[in-house]
Amino acid sequence: MKSTVIRFVLPVLAMKTIRRSILPLLLSSLVGLAMAADKPPAGWDDWAKWVDAQHSTGDDQGHGPDVGGDEWASALSRQLKITDDAGHGPDLKSAEWRAAVEKKLAELNKRDLLSSHDTVAKFTGIADHKCRGLTALCPDRCGHSGRMASFEIVKYLAYEKPGQYGDGKQTTFSVLIEDNMKNAKVPAETLKAIEALKPGTTVHLKWNHDYVTREGSKFPERPIVSIEPMTAEEVEAAGKASK
Repeated sequence: MKSTVIRFVLPVLAMKTIRRSILPLLLSSLVGLAMAADKPPAGWDDWAKWVDAQHSTGDDQGHGPDVGGDEWASALSRQLKITDDAGHGPDLKSAEWRAAVEKKLAELNKRDLLSSHDTVAKFTGIADHKCRGLTALCPDRCGHSGRMASFEIVKYLAYEKPGQYGDGKQTTFSVLIEDNMKNAKVPAETLKAIEALKPGTTVHLKWNHDYVTREGSKFPERPIVSIEPMTAEEVEAAGKASK
C-alpha cells in the first residue's frame, strides 16, 4: 500500500486570499472549532468572528472595520446583499438579519464528505515542517510552515468513501498543528490533545477528507474529528470488533 502524507492546511488557496495579510488567517484559526462544528455561536462577539472567518470584510491588506461593530455589520450586509442598494433589509444585528447572513453563508460555503477514516494509530512525534510552496509568502509567512504531528496507522476500524475522489486507506497521517508564527492550525482541544501525547502512544484517531466550497474557492480539507489515547485493552477490543 502506498504511503501518503496528508498536509492539513487552512482553506485559503484562492489567489485573491493568498495575497491578503496574515490577519484573516489568524481569525480563521481562532474560530476553527466553531467552524468545524458548522454551528453558529450564540454570543454576538463569537458569532461575528465566526462569520468574518468565512467572509472577511477587509481589503487585500487586511484593513477593514472592527469585527462586530456597526460599520462591520453594514459592510457585511452590503457585500452579502442582505441589504439592497437603497438600504432596505432587516435591521442590522437583529435576529432576522443574523438568520439572513447565516443563510447566505450556507449558500456560499459548503462541505462535502469524500471519505472518512476511523483508525487505531501510533503517534510518532512532532517535527518542524517547511512549506515548499512558491507564493510570495512562502515559506515564512504563508501559514503552512511550522510544527507537524505525525501518526502511523496501525489498523482501520471503519472506512467510508462516499465521494468519487476520496482518499483511500492510508498508512500515515500528518497534521500541521501550529505555524511558525505560533498560530494554532487546529482547534484548541485538538492541539492540547496532541501536545499531551508521547511518541509511541496508541490513539483512536478519526479524520475526514472533505471537499470545501467557500466563496467561489474549492479545496480539500482533512480535519481531525477526534483523537484519544487508547489502553492496551482498548486496542485489543477494537481489533476484535473490527474483524
